Amino acid sequence: MIPRRWDEVSSLYEAAVQLPVADRSRFLDSSCGNDPDLRAQVEQLLAHEDRNGPLDRPVWVPHDFAAEAPALNEGDSVGPYRVEGTLGAGGMGEVYRARDTRLGRIVALKVLPARFSDDPERRARFQREAQILAALNHPHIAAIHGVEETATARALVLEFVAGESLAARLARSGALVESVAIDIALQIADALAAAHLVGVIHRDLKPANVQITAEGTVKVLDFGLARLSEASANARGGDAITSPVITAPAGGEPGVILGTAPI
Repeated sequence: MIPRRWDEVSSLYEAAVQLPVADRSRFLDSSCGNDPDLRAQVEQLLAHEDRNGPLDRPVWVPHDFAAEAPALNEGDSVGPYRVEGTLGAGGMGEVYRARDTRLGRIVALKVLPARFSDDPERRARFQREAQILAALNHPHIAAIHGVEETATARALVLEFVAGESLAARLARSGALVESVAIDIALQIADALAAAHLVGVIHRDLKPANVQITAEGTVKVLDFGLARLSEASANARGGDAITSPVITAPAGGEPGVILGTAPI
């Protein structure tokens, strides 16, 4: 279950469980509308509560990466890059807006989370992400400018794409008109086709990883879970990224899933 769906199910469950049993069906009729799956999930939790007493903990709690202390703060520097703010955080990295003090341009710094700094597997994966991005050169894929490493941070220096994510666009305006949806889909497909030609499979494509500029240009972001096709991996000496998701990070919380869990 994705985090947003769990929030919806949990909210309805918490409201329904406070009602007398006889009133719950009418409440779900009005609250779930034409979403039978949503109703079924709430009813399953209610049935569990009826059999076993109060449900003390949810079936699954999404890890709140954004609540963790950031690795970098505004004004910090990684090499020649000075941090100006936070762009986002997730299981595979923390992303910051930064200024290249040599060239004056804005970049995005993707920093390996501190909890993984001593984990050889995560460090190797971070390095392979940089190598995969370096192999891609396409107008609809955000480019990599380089890699920076200091005593306190390891970062990918990425193209900064101004605009909003497809997820934010959908949340703001709802369903896209057909012509816009087709245009966005064609640009995404063009980016993925180019990646596939060099043996790169993204594996974490979702609206949050698609950025749209004010001019309507699409950029596919975040190849942190990408892997090489078998043929490409063999050609590069077998350096494929084959694990679909990573759980139980070293020194971290067991069961935390990095990237987007398959559903």
